[in-house]
Amino acid sequence: MNSKRLFFAIDLPLEIKEKALKLVQKNTLPKSANLTPVENLHLTLLFLGNVLMDDISLIIKIAEKVFSCYSSFDLYFKDITVAPNKNYPRMIWLNGEFNETIKQIKDDLEKELEYSKINFQKENRGLKIHITLCRFLPEKFSLDPIAFPAHFKAKEIILMESELKKPHAIYIPLKNFPLNEGGDR
Repeated sequence: MNSKRLFFAIDLPLEIKEKALKLVQKNTLPKSANLTPVENLHLTLLFLGNVLMDDISLIIKIAEKVFSCYSSFDLYFKDITVAPNKNYPRMIWLNGEFNETIKQIKDDLEKELEYSKINFQKENRGLKIHITLCRFLPEKFSLDPIAFPAHFKAKEIILMESELKKPHAIYIPLKNFPLNEGGDR
């Protein structure tokens, strides 16, 4: 079966990525800590999983249709914390504020993909705006929340391919979708 591991992402400005990683590095991290390379930092809009090569052109058409209905929007970040929770930390996240536009884009994209019978890995959990800054083996580790007020305007969404490699995945941009400045939403 010929497939690619795909996801839709929003890239962040380099200065936000670098500042967040520097703040994390100022702390004593677990021995197993594996910082995310700056070029890999992104906000995942929708993870598709392994998608058949034959479906990629249709996925691109669907994405163009959905994204053309949306204008650029502001994304706000608030802090850096351990994740997924403080009792069982395995990561450090840059946490964003909930964003109704992202939720609507994700919902519309999922609905159109399902309607077109694209087989993708649908998540059954609520939307959590976050960027994974660091991963580590589960252990007793605490990090006081670090205030990180930042924001930027998301102007495009990127279809990315993920190649799982050691020590970090390699992300390859396949198609950039500029948001429509005259969009309906």
